[in-house]
Amino acid sequence: MKWLVLMLIVTFFLPGAYAGESTKETIQQHLSAEQLDDAEDTVEDWVKNEPENAEAWHIRGIVMAQQAQDSFFSALSYAGKSVDSFEKAVELEPGSLEYRTTLLQFYMMAPSIAGGDDEKALAQIEAMREIDAVEGAFARVKYLQHHEKGEQARTLVNEILAEHPNNADVLVYLGFQEQKDGNYENAFSFFEQAAEGESRKGEAPVMALYQFGKTSVLAEEHLDKGIEALQQYLDAELPDSAPKAHWANFRLAQLLALKGNDEQSQQVIANLKKVDDKELQKQLSGWN
Repeated sequence: MKWLVLMLIVTFFLPGAYAGESTKETIQQHLSAEQLDDAEDTVEDWVKNEPENAEAWHIRGIVMAQQAQDSFFSALSYAGKSVDSFEKAVELEPGSLEYRTTLLQFYMMAPSIAGGDDEKALAQIEAMREIDAVEGAFARVKYLQHHEKGEQARTLVNEILAEHPNNADVLVYLGFQEQKDGNYENAFSFFEQAAEGESRKGEAPVMALYQFGKTSVLAEEHLDKGIEALQQYLDAELPDSAPKAHWANFRLAQLLALKGNDEQSQQVIANLKKVDDKELQKQLSGWN
């Protein structure tokens, strides 16, 4: 069930998904502590008590997906419960792009034996397009990319950008592609535009700031602009899907070192060594 790992990264904490109510906070705590059975018991009680609550069903889907990832003999059973829950959330709130995006990710990434379905994925894309033309088109881009149809995906992205030149989500996507291909100057340009662009959820302009700083590290260029972008990122209200502040500080330390400000860089590194993040500590040990 490794396919679930990526899906959970994409969908796990939708904006506001765990804000406020004690039930949701309890589930989040159980999941963070890898207490999956406790999370399952809590979310089952929730949907039983509030069967018309779309968010409860959506979160049930997430919990069951996590159970499927961590199970062996019961993986397919949990996967079935997961997709049923995501479908129920969409049924209850058909206008929610967030819930449809999660369901689309499941259909695309899961094997057919676990509920994956290409035709249903395309149906979700069409439904998203009717709600929001740009979001629907962008969902199709991701579908094409998933099926390794890169040229078609890039053509569609360019068409979207031509119609919506200030769409930060599209600009960030293009920046990622250029960054991945090592075309750093193009990446800088897209991220810079995205930081000033428009986004339905408001996340992409913030993400663009972090990615500009990261690209500065990779390219070892535009160091001052990279530092400024990361400082703006750290001052912003970070969405749940964005890299944590300590990752921005790590990039900042790298840029300070590249500028020759070793003392400042080491001060940042000293604080980062206290952070409980295994991947960060691995990066620190390999870099510093």
